[in-house]
Amino acid sequence: MAKKITFTLSAEVVGSATSGLLLGEFNNWDYNEGIKLEKQNDGSMKTVASLEPGKTYEYRFLLNDGRWVNDQSADRYVHIKGLHVENCVINVPGESIETKKAPTKEKKVVEEESLSPENIKIPAKKTAPAKKETAAKKEAPVKKAAPAKKEAPLKVSKSAITKK
Repeated sequence: MAKKITFTLSAEVVGSATSGLLLGEFNNWDYNEGIKLEKQNDGSMKTVASLEPGKTYEYRFLLNDGRWVNDQSADRYVHIKGLHVENCVINVPGESIETKKAPTKEKKVVEEESLSPENIKIPAKKTAPAKKETAAKKEAPVKKAAPAKKEAPLKVSKSAITKK
């Protein structure tokens, strides 16, 4: 199930632009599939995108004044060789039962090579603790030792007894 993520550009970054698009790996950087940014009363721009939980995406904003701008709230940035730009990176949180506020992280710039599939570590999904199996896993009964055999009393014949 897709997770709704809110993207916001501050008024300082928006400047004189009146509209913009959110473009990234989630829409193949296709201008025609761009997610429209809504201008807010405070001058900022905002949009909501439905992204797949547990995935990592690169993205940027394209404003109608021709500027490509980055998200100041990105999880990190990745340098794109040859283009001399840095794309924003978002790690979409996986599904969870309880909601926790993520701690504030320093923004990091990472090299493109570090984003190769073998270098990306996606946290494993948490699984529910295993239920105790009471009826199915009973311990084997302990065998009791057989009672010691009683020895029969000695039978001694009278002739075997000698008198002193």
